[in-house]
Order: sequence, then structure tokens, then C-alpha cells
Amino acid sequence: MPDRLPLFIVTGFLGSGKTTLVQRFLREPEGQGTGVVVNEFGEAGLDHRLMVHAAENVELIGNGCMCCARRADVGRALYDLVRMSRQDGQSRFTRAIIETSGLADPSPIVGTIARDPWLRQHVELVSVIAVIDAVAGLRNLRDFDEARRQVAIADALVVTKTDLRAAHPTRDITAAATTIAPDLVLHDAQDPDFSLAWLFDRTAGESASRGRTPFTATEVPQHDQDVGSFTLALPERIDWPAFTLWLSALLHRHGDRILRVKGLVRTSAGANPVVIHGVQHSMHPPVHLTGEDAGQPSFLVFITRGLTRDPIAQSLTRFLHLAEAHSRFHASEPA
Repeated sequence: MPDRLPLFIVTGFLGSGKTTLVQRFLREPEGQGTGVVVNEFGEAGLDHRLMVHAAENVELIGNGCMCCARRADVGRALYDLVRMSRQDGQSRFTRAIIETSGLADPSPIVGTIARDPWLRQHVELVSVIAVIDAVAGLRNLRDFDEARRQVAIADALVVTKTDLRAAHPTRDITAAATTIAPDLVLHDAQDPDFSLAWLFDRTAGESASRGRTPFTATEVPQHDQDVGSFTLALPERIDWPAFTLWLSALLHRHGDRILRVKGLVRTSAGANPVVIHGVQHSMHPPVHLTGEDAGQPSFLVFITRGLTRDPIAQSLTRFLHLAEAHSRFHASEPA
């Protein structure tokens, strides 16, 4: 049925670079007319705010993982995208992308689409694209079933962060991934010849998935019970140097147990909020938003393994109080 909406599922473990990859594609001319469904594991959605150039096309599914409790929302979100693409006065979407949470197993998502008669009639699943980063990817494949399942079901694998000093050799990533899925189509996101337009092209996706053994969409085990998510509310304005010092110390000590930290921070140094992202021991450069989320309070979302909310909240409160006292002391000193 050529009239169906082409669908691509982008999956990958926490911090692998899924949002960056999708965002890059949406900025390209070929990415115009793309509807996006974003899922996040956590209490507060954030990644969709970075897709400001396509905000009217973004559907956020939050507060859960798509492969688990929120699976019914996948059908609703896709139904909405199809309906929007066919309304009078709106341009028809050329494709749809589901960006899963970093802890999602994509196979039940695909199974949901395959079992829904309406979705089968209106949506064409073209390709599952897994994203793995060259810094933490090998460790994630070793330690997390979710990371292995994401690679196992994929038609194509995109390796990110190969340009970073801490990156493992691409051949090691390739060897580990093809041990799980021998017929993967592999891409290096830093390769000058890497084409996002080709990756999200219907013909290329069909070519990549042709010959793959059809999987059986089954129920999956519960996620690691030690993995959890919590949100910390931050003051209206926060001292940026003090905050970054605290966060760096926290990741240095507990990075192995902090799978991801992300947040929106309003600092005393400027009017625009700053988006921060950290994965285990590493922090990415902050992103400064312009004119976005004027009324959105500052917050941090942590996804952790065996690390609870209270010690982190108490640590941050103590550190900010000390920083404030230090600032008042120096302000009172005679010139």
C-alpha cells in the first residue's frame, strides 16, 4: 500500500546520541515534513525541547518507557501524526520517526504496530535504527540487556562520538555489535560520506531490512529493578560555577551509577535557560536555548542504578548553601 506513512524507529541506550541524530536530520532539507514521536524514561520531558525547529510535529510520550506501561500511547501518537498529515491545509508528512527512550526494547513497539489493523493499513515500518556511542557503548552492551536487545532488532547501526578522545576503536564496536546481529548495516556518524538523507530514505531502509529474519514480538522482562528515575527542582536562578563544580564532583564519584542526568537550568549569569546532558562520568557541552520555555522552572532528571534521590538532593542543597554563604561573605568585604 504505497499510501502508507513511512515509519523509522530510532533506538539506542541512554546518552547514545539519538536526539542529536534526529535533530541533525530534521535540520536538513530532506528532513522537512517529518513527524516525530519522542519517548523519555523519566518524570520530566526534555529532549523534545531541543527539536524547536519541528516543534509542531513533535508528540511527546513521557513518564514511562514505550516498551512497557506506555505502549498504548504509541498507537495514539501515530494515529495523531497520520491524521495531522491528512488534514486540509496541512502538508502531508513524508515520514514519521519514533525516538524511543534509552531503556526501551523496540521489539514490543514493533509488535504493537504489527498487531493493530489500522496501523498496518496506514503506517509502513521501514527500518529500525540503533544508535551506539563509541565511548560507553561497549560497556553498555556488556552490562545492560536493553542495549543488547536494541542492537539485536536493528536493521542499521549508527556509531556516534568516534571523534572523542575516549572513544573505543570503531572496529571494536563493530565486532561487538555484529556478534549480536551479524547482518547489521553499519554507519559512522563522523564519516564524511555518512548520509542522514539516505538513512531515513524509504528505499534505503527497505534495502537494509531485506533478508533479515523476522523477529517475534514478545513480552520482555522487567527492566533492572535497580534502575530508576527522579526529578530535582532547582532554584529559580542558580550560580552556574558552583552548580557545575557540584555536578562534576557528583559524576566523578558516582558516574558508574548515574546512567544519565539531564536538565534545564536558569543561571544568574543570563536570561536564557541552559540545557545540560551527562552520561555516566561525562558531560556534554551545555546548550543555550533562545526564547524557549519562558515559564518553565529549572529541574534535573536523573536516571540511576542503585542510587536514590535523597542523598543527591541533600548534597546539592548543602553545596548551594555553601556557595551562597561564600558569595555573601565576599560581597561584605571592604573594597
